[in-house]
Amino acid sequence: MKLFKNHKKRVEKVKDFTAKNKVFAIMMIVAVIFLLVNFVFTSDKIPSEYQEVIISDNVEAEETVVAENTESKRETWRFYFIDLIILGVGGGFCLVMILRQRKKTKEELK
Repeated sequence: MKLFKNHKKRVEKVKDFTAKNKVFAIMMIVAVIFLLVNFVFTSDKIPSEYQEVIISDNVEAEETVVAENTESKRETWRFYFIDLIILGVGGGFCLVMILRQRKKTKEELK
């Protein structure tokens, strides 16, 4: 019973939060939809660099080809401009929410 009551309290808190912050709720819904659509449309595509067949009678040639392929397959982190935009928007939103919460806490203490 206690878990059920706690769940109800959490649900009410979430409903209150989304009612107060409709822009945040809309942004989160759009982000989730974007991620789901992106996952659905790109999940069946395998890059061509991973689809390889090595057919050779010479063992040395196979080792050379495998060594070259493992070097080219190394994944490196790349920074795209959209990453900077997302970082800025997310950081700005978090900063605004933190400042708003601090202001609310200071008013409650007075």
